[in-house]
Amino acid sequence: MGISEKQSDDEAELSFEQALTNLEEIIQRMESGEAPLDSLVKNYQNGLKMLNFCRGKIEAAEMKIKEVQEKNGGLIEKDFDDLA
Repeated sequence: MGISEKQSDDEAELSFEQALTNLEEIIQRMESGEAPLDSLVKNYQNGLKMLNFCRGKIEAAEMKIKEVQEKNGGLIEKDFDDLA
């Protein structure tokens, strides 16, 4: 199994909350100013991955939140924006 395959497997098992915690930890490490440049670049790359992962989870949740209601024998769909 290659590294990218392992990362994909790890991300598939990752929850939104875990990814958000990872992202917050990465930000804290980067803001500390004590990390060497190579570490900063790696943290930045990992942070982008976590950010994109979190955004994907949020988008998927928004799609699930779309409510389908039965009204007058037909189905109507309410967009996420309409629920706020």
